[in-house]
Parts: sequence; structure tokens; C-alpha cells
Amino acid sequence: MFDRISHIGIVVNNMEESLAVWQDAFGFQQVNEYRSDSEGIHCVMLAVPGQEERMVLEFMEPLDKEDMSNPVARRLRKNGEGFYHLCGVVGDVDATAAILKDKGLTVIDRPPATEGDEPRWLTHPKTSNGIIVEGVTEWLQGGTKSG
Repeated sequence: MFDRISHIGIVVNNMEESLAVWQDAFGFQQVNEYRSDSEGIHCVMLAVPGQEERMVLEFMEPLDKEDMSNPVARRLRKNGEGFYHLCGVVGDVDATAAILKDKGLTVIDRPPATEGDEPRWLTHPKTSNGIIVEGVTEWLQGGTKSG
């Protein structure tokens, strides 16, 4: 199903403080940054230097931490910072979503996170061992930047 793991989403309370740890202490480098008004998040993608085309870390900070209609803000308030989702690259978003639905998973079709992105899907964590799983096309090649 997955061609590879694209990224791991991490919810953070303060982007600057988080980047200081992951860039300064662990040596990751920034490979992308975007704001998704439709998702209500600011995102920064970090990678191991020289490994940008492999798996990256997506740091997500809610634009309004008090907006409990935003799932990232709700997660931050309820559980604090940490792991949010696992994202894999798929060749066909619609076909893979259909396969997962046929296997009994609850799949949520999602619109693009930002203009120019591709559609994507998420699994409801109750049907995938407590983890949100996201399927996207390749964001590094001009496809989705995800979220």
C-alpha cells in the first residue's frame, strides 16, 4: 500500500522552542514550512541532512490554541506535545482509501491542506490502533505538503 513513510506529525506548543531543540541539539535541517489556514496550523518539516527525500518530521503548531474545533489544538490541550500521526506516500489516494474501507477501517477523505496540494485520507485512530494514519501523494515532488 505505502511506497514509503513520508513523515511523522508532531504537535508542538511553541514552534521556535521546538525547532531549537530539533535543529540545534539533534542537527535536523528545515526542508519546508507552510501555514494551512484551512487546517488552522503552522507546519515546519525537518529532515536529517542529506536525507530530505526520505522520511521527515512535521512539526505542527495550532494557529489558535484555544480553538477546540481544531483537532490539533484539541490534541495539544488534552495530551500535550508529542506524536500526532504517521503519513505514508501512496500512488493513488482514492484507490488506497477504498481498500482500507473494504478492510473495515474508518477512512476520512480530506481536502488538500494548502492550495496546489493533492487530496488525502486519514484513518480514524479508533480503527488503527489509536494512531491517525494519513495517505498522500509525494509532497517533495510538488505534490501534497500534508498536515
